[in-house]
Amino acid sequence: MRYRNRIKLAPGLNINLSKSGISTTLGPKGASVNIGKTGAYLNTGIPGTGLYNRTKISSSEKKAINNNSISKNQTQVGVKLDLDENYQPVVEIYDNNGKKITSQQVINKLKRTPEYKENLKKIYKIYYEQIIEETTEFTELYKHILKPITIEEIKDKIEKLKPQKYKKKRFDILEPSKSTIEKELLKEAKSKFNSVLFWKNKKKRIQFIADNLESELKKSIENWKTTKENFENSELSKEKDINTNYQKTFEQKKENLLGNLNGTGNYVINNFETVLKEIDIKPEFFIDFEYDEKTKTFFIDLDLPEIEHLPKETASILQSGKLSVKKKSEKQLKEEYAKCVTGLGLLVTGISFMSSAGIEKVDISAYTQRVDKKDGQTKDDYIYSIQVDRENFAKINYPKIDPVNAFQNFSHKMELSKSYIFKTIEIEK
Repeated sequence: MRYRNRIKLAPGLNINLSKSGISTTLGPKGASVNIGKTGAYLNTGIPGTGLYNRTKISSSEKKAINNNSISKNQTQVGVKLDLDENYQPVVEIYDNNGKKITSQQVINKLKRTPEYKENLKKIYKIYYEQIIEETTEFTELYKHILKPITIEEIKDKIEKLKPQKYKKKRFDILEPSKSTIEKELLKEAKSKFNSVLFWKNKKKRIQFIADNLESELKKSIENWKTTKENFENSELSKEKDINTNYQKTFEQKKENLLGNLNGTGNYVINNFETVLKEIDIKPEFFIDFEYDEKTKTFFIDLDLPEIEHLPKETASILQSGKLSVKKKSEKQLKEEYAKCVTGLGLLVTGISFMSSAGIEKVDISAYTQRVDKKDGQTKDDYIYSIQVDRENFAKINYPKIDPVNAFQNFSHKMELSKSYIFKTIEIEK
């Protein structure tokens, strides 16, 4: 990360990233291009921070120009390169005071540079990837499915589960010895008896040590024993409290694993709701569910997203490097909608099985809102139902399937025409 920096564009022009950043709402925030004497750079900014990542994406053969050679008529400018709502390139040039420069001569000069053409292709690619990603966020939901945990894996976890144990610390202070006390008393004696009559000091020091050795040794040992006893009692108390908490944690983990293994109602519902709250996917949907602990079956009513929520545009990069954006055909939209809603059903099924290894079946009924041509009122129309068993669900390699065709692996009811129109089906409640 580095701060914004001004670089040379060509003789007579300097270029820096515009303060206003990307203006269009269609493009990725903070993406722009700098072109200069040392090459072309793609800058991805963090709006509002003044910081950006700067990556060199091409080079220039232009000779460097010393700042001292800039004439009085040359102007330092800021340049912003972006696409408008019709995905056509827009170049805006500003002076240091933020005033827009409208000179067509300057704009044309910029557009003739090879760096401009090369980096315009980079901008096209950024928009292309975003447009495609907006569609795949709806049509490739099934790729987020995780293989559900098995009963064998849960049993293995239970078998390996052991409570932690606190390891008491050892009291590592050595018991005071006679030699240790003698050394301490000698230091004290040297400080106490340091007369210029040095030949008398030795005798006094020896006598001082002899007079105090036994009492000091006894006192030090008593203090050591008290300290040792306090430390060991503290460790015993700590061991008891920590092991109590370890045991509670162990019992809670074991209870959760048993709930997972046996498909216990409270465990399944709580776990399912937790996963649903954490899911982060593009389509908005609503879900009603019921869990039958006796049969280990999830019953789900799925309120599907509408076709109007899907992105309406598709994109491609032409041989020239230019971005081509077109409206999707009605058939393409309907096909993508079919992949979206069937993929969503399979994803919710996967989440259900992830809630517990004890769940054996998932029964999903999915509906959308349609206008009844008889009375003009909007009503719920069921367009598919699917009953999925855990064993067959776990066998499928989901990243490589077509979600519509994947329904064939399970008992289901769905009337989908070749032109991807869902017919209303009857659901038994």
